[in-house]
Amino acid sequence: EEAAWVAAHPLNNKHRATSPPEGDIWCPPEYAPMDGILMAWEGGNSFTTVLSDMAKEITNAGNADVHVMVDSNSEKSSAQSKLSGNGVNMNRVEFHVVNTDTIWIRDYGPRYIYQGNVRSIVDHTYNRPRQNDNKQPTYFAGAMGHERYEIPLTHGGGNFHLNGLDTGFATRLIHNENSNLTEQEIHDLWMDYQNLDTQFYTPLPSNVDSTQHIDMWMQVISDTEVIISDWPAQSGSTQDNRCDNAAASLIADGYTVYRTPARLHNGTHYT
Repeated sequence: EEAAWVAAHPLNNKHRATSPPEGDIWCPPEYAPMDGILMAWEGGNSFTTVLSDMAKEITNAGNADVHVMVDSNSEKSSAQSKLSGNGVNMNRVEFHVVNTDTIWIRDYGPRYIYQGNVRSIVDHTYNRPRQNDNKQPTYFAGAMGHERYEIPLTHGGGNFHLNGLDTGFATRLIHNENSNLTEQEIHDLWMDYQNLDTQFYTPLPSNVDSTQHIDMWMQVISDTEVIISDWPAQSGSTQDNRCDNAAASLIADGYTVYRTPARLHNGTHYT
């Protein structure tokens, strides 16, 4: 149903472009120290159990906050009960009563930058027709009092990762989702808004990974280290060759690359 809707109503660049941020810009990577983590309380008991376990570690061992998006006050009450019963430090939990469509806030949530020493948000158009999800960066910027910049790109966060040395990584899915722009123009937008020199990779075939997101086969874990899938059960396959080529390119650029096995089995991509 979503695919049919997008076919009739293309998502390309639904955001109006605001002027890029000025001054010295630094975009923190996913592994950087964080004051808090955002969660969308969605997905049923199996998913919220995972969120609860994460919140326990974040608020205790991590000594950080958890911002929980709940659709209603009744959902807030049930989330409070589950979190407190699991040993979460509730002094570090902040609830936000705001509608979300899905759990995947890593894909649609706010992307942070620093302007000098000040936090600001860069907001993209979510590449799914989920309007409540797409509004989350606007809501959170207002809740936190942070400046928000609208970048005229449609994408999902799982296809956009980076290190702390101003290098971004994405598959060319981003060009398919923004066909009105050239790859260089997409590169320049990320440079203008987030000070990132982005490297582009050919995605895995859609029959292997339907998302075509880069984090399904590459994960940046430090400024100079990445994990990339290997395919021992499908050696020489298209996905194996694309992962091997990416690994070789990054090794040549001075990265330490760790390989972890993946496989395609009965139509399922195991990472």
